Amino acid sequence: MANEIGSTLLNSITNSTFDVGSMAKVLAEADVAGQRSIVERGTTRATTELDALKYLELNLQAFNSYVQDLSDPALFNEKKALSSNESVIKVTADETASLGSFSIESKQLAQAHNIITNSSYSSPYDTIASGSLTISVGGQVFEPIVIDAANNNLDALKRTINSGDYGVTASVINNAGSYQMMFTSKQTGAASEISLSGIAELESFTTTAQAQDAVMVLNGLTISNSSNTFNEVVEGVSFSLNSVAVGQTQSVNISQDPSKVTDAVKSFVDVYNQMDTILDELAKYDTFDLTPEQLESDQYKFYGDLAGNSTLREVRSNIKSALSGAIEEVSGNFNALSSIGMKFTLDGQLELDESILNSVASNNMEALGQLFAKGGTSSDGLVNVLSSSSKTQAGSYALNITQLATRATTDAMGVTLGTDEQVSLTRVTDNLAALSVGSGATFSLTLGDGSDPVNTKTLNITQGSYASLQDLATEMQTQIDTGFGVGMMAVSFDTAQSRFEIKAANLQGAVSLNSATGLDAQGFKTGNVYTGQKMLDLTAAESFDIKIDDSTTANISLASGRYTLEDLAYQLTNNINNNADIKASGNSVNIAANATGSNLVMTSNRYGGYSSLNITGATNASGINFGVVDTGTVKTGLSVDGTLTTASGTINIGAYADQKDGRKINISDYAFIGAEPAEVRGLSFEVLGGNLGARGEITFAQGFASRLEAMINGFFEKDTGLISRKTDSLSTKIDSYDERNKTLDLRYEKMEMKYRLQFSMLQSILSQSQSTRDSLTAQFSNNN
Repeated sequence: MANEIGSTLLNSITNSTFDVGSMAKVLAEADVAGQRSIVERGTTRATTELDALKYLELNLQAFNSYVQDLSDPALFNEKKALSSNESVIKVTADETASLGSFSIESKQLAQAHNIITNSSYSSPYDTIASGSLTISVGGQVFEPIVIDAANNNLDALKRTINSGDYGVTASVINNAGSYQMMFTSKQTGAASEISLSGIAELESFTTTAQAQDAVMVLNGLTISNSSNTFNEVVEGVSFSLNSVAVGQTQSVNISQDPSKVTDAVKSFVDVYNQMDTILDELAKYDTFDLTPEQLESDQYKFYGDLAGNSTLREVRSNIKSALSGAIEEVSGNFNALSSIGMKFTLDGQLELDESILNSVASNNMEALGQLFAKGGTSSDGLVNVLSSSSKTQAGSYALNITQLATRATTDAMGVTLGTDEQVSLTRVTDNLAALSVGSGATFSLTLGDGSDPVNTKTLNITQGSYASLQDLATEMQTQIDTGFGVGMMAVSFDTAQSRFEIKAANLQGAVSLNSATGLDAQGFKTGNVYTGQKMLDLTAAESFDIKIDDSTTANISLASGRYTLEDLAYQLTNNINNNADIKASGNSVNIAANATGSNLVMTSNRYGGYSSLNITGATNASGINFGVVDTGTVKTGLSVDGTLTTASGTINIGAYADQKDGRKINISDYAFIGAEPAEVRGLSFEVLGGNLGARGEITFAQGFASRLEAMINGFFEKDTGLISRKTDSLSTKIDSYDERNKTLDLRYEKMEMKYRLQFSMLQSILSQSQSTRDSLTAQFSNNN
């Protein structure tokens, strides 16, 4: 640099002129060169380390995605559901399903009631009678529809119905130029039967699709449902009937798929070994084993960039430590990786004996799940651990229950029953088979108290095939009228409950069915005696308003008629639970007779403090006393309450009760015991019943994958993570170097300006000297 400056200066003097800009830059650069070299070396080192750590972070996060698969309990609880014939029945299962096999016969698909009015019109715009049309679906009476000049034709009435909530969808059918009204229930099942009243020309109709439930036989047990999907028959399993196959059984199998778990374990081992190789390469001190082409490739871009780096050493040590030793909270033989055939080789790689792994996966999936995933167990059979969060710490915690969850329940609703009785037969599960009656079919009825033998008759049913179950009911009515006299008893088929019912006429008293032969398909089971139940004679329609849990207030109606206590409970439950507003909220009730058999009790199907019932505005029609609950007083349930005791103290669990189900406790991630974060943060469990007091222990364990996942996530926690702190420090250092560079740039600019000024002054002096020289030279030349 000195030679360059000297040479430039000499040339400038020799030529009697200076290159001021070049001289100033050279001297200014020389002034900051030493410090700039230090900054550049520091920046290069910090940037190299930061880029290598970001490369490490990228690979750790990719590795962690495989770790997360194994830390998720759902992987080990996942079930596989197979049907031998999905065209007949499809099945799905969630993680709560138990392993097992089922034999299923699909006997009947659910149908919505469909009717078409018998009155026909030449145009969809023909006038129909004005008045008030009342639609009832399954015994639920909807708000009457006023028909006037604004909607008194088929098309306008259809629009009125379809734009409101009347339980049906209306259509105008063109049958070869003859127009009729068709009504289809919005719900499927036997309880979807439609009736019309108030407009004479619409009251007469023909059923085109019978209201019926879906029916299947599960391992010999006949089960019905209002839809073709059975979600609540077997916990965690959903059966969907797609077609009918009477007399054929389909096999359904719920099992686990060990291959999915073993594949995840093998992938974890492979990816761990790849990660270990990357850590090795980052830590290399030399590159002698690489070719020049490899050194130039992106694959080896960070090779050796973290040699001797303490952060890298700590990361490697922590990862290996997380996969070593045993899980203390897991008892038994499967608490170390060696128990499933996994171990470290001398060079730090993982080695897997697949035969041992496959054996454990096939025979003890629960143990395999505990070894890898996070999860909890309870020593109490009525306490289930549901989930946890990254904040939940491993350990055993004593549970004490001071209050069990309850549901909102009304006071008993009094029902005045008369002396007349109804015989309810067994539910018909195969509507098609019930239409056929063989020879010799009989049933024996008694009317009254049985003291008069004349009041007991054995009745024959005409052999043959009937068009509908109502037609068969008409045949039975004919035989009853012949045997006992007209007006003594009435028989009907209750589509909502899919059964035949025989009612005593007014003031006729008791009814009983003593025996039957050849009518099993019709619900008259051979060998059964059917005793009558007393009836309520509801002479006027009943209505009331009800708010269930967090639903909106809904108006419920009950049609007039004659009900047994069982029928009344069924009809009220159906009308409430199928109300559009209540159904949309996901809430529902159960109504049943109390212990005395003379009153009804309503219970919300939700548990906990958010469970509530409020009945108002009841008309209290003859025979039903809603007055005991129609006080505006809200009935509420209770949520489970108690304590969990940890090493640092006791936490009250009642404050963390689930809003939707008060049996469940969801402890917050921010829960504290005193001034310290609670060890049970994020823990979720449910208490399904049992006794008050000490309920054993809840044990939470973190398997190897869960521990490793938490550790890797911890590397990148802001402010506290091992890698995040280092990368933040390097970023700060690089920023500091940038600031120093900016300071040097300013110094360079100032020095350059200083040297420019100095050399400009020197150049001016030299210029003056040259001028004087030129003048003297000229003067002496003239004198010569």
